[in-house]
Amino acid sequence: MRRDSLAWWLLLVIASIAAIAAYEFIAHQRHSAWLMARMEKIVLIGKHTEVPCVEVAATQPLVLLALGQSNAGNHGALPSHAAESVILIAEGKCIRATDPLPGGTGQGGSIWQRLSTLLSTQTEARAVALSVLAVDSTSIADWTSPNSPLGARLASQVVSMRRLGLPPEFVLWQQGEADALLGTSSEDYSTGLGKLATILSEAGVSAPIFLARSTICQTKPNAAIRSAIEGRISSDLRFRLGPDMDTLSGNTFRNGCHLTAGGLDSAAKMWATTISAEFPAMEVAR
Repeated sequence: MRRDSLAWWLLLVIASIAAIAAYEFIAHQRHSAWLMARMEKIVLIGKHTEVPCVEVAATQPLVLLALGQSNAGNHGALPSHAAESVILIAEGKCIRATDPLPGGTGQGGSIWQRLSTLLSTQTEARAVALSVLAVDSTSIADWTSPNSPLGARLASQVVSMRRLGLPPEFVLWQQGEADALLGTSSEDYSTGLGKLATILSEAGVSAPIFLARSTICQTKPNAAIRSAIEGRISSDLRFRLGPDMDTLSGNTFRNGCHLTAGGLDSAAKMWATTISAEFPAMEVAR
């Protein structure tokens, strides 16, 4: 091959590599901007009544950290009646809050207010304190990729909880629909779960992570995500099996993805059953 032909081919290869790198950089920047815009919709504490965190910690509550996408946030139906406020840890403060709960996106109802009420009314049950970080449409990569603003926010939130004397005792992971729609492989999702656990442990928390199987969004249950969850639980002691949200049926989804008031009630009871299994004296009201 003549030298000028070789040089031409080398230039072509370099130009192709540069074009691919530029495309990936632009795509990354666009996705980062999209994620930041999503995070800006997280509900703030606003005018919720503040409670001294020292007083909350003194009750030695069961502290739950709820994480995930829209069904972990405030995208369900609001109840038709006024709900009892719950203790919530957000923005370095403790507050009495009602749906929509600060820490999650959406302006509707959540699983967690119902869950807190269920657990708090059980015989001999401990007080419950919640912290939420939930952003709609986010994939597991959005939480765990290097330099992810969402991963950084999670780490910061956990560190803040520890400083307040209210570290999470259980982490509740309610996510999977976005990855089901993206076609994330079982291997990649499992890797993401491992990275999620690392973010938490590096922030000083070794609480067990309960994984809901939650993959339906106008689709059938996703086998790859469910397999990744079940594989992690069987091979990694940091994880435990959470409720199977994919089994919800009937009038539980209002748009194929988000939960009706009845769906939120059912999901909260499923989570309560999971958590109460850790405390034999606690029985979930049926």
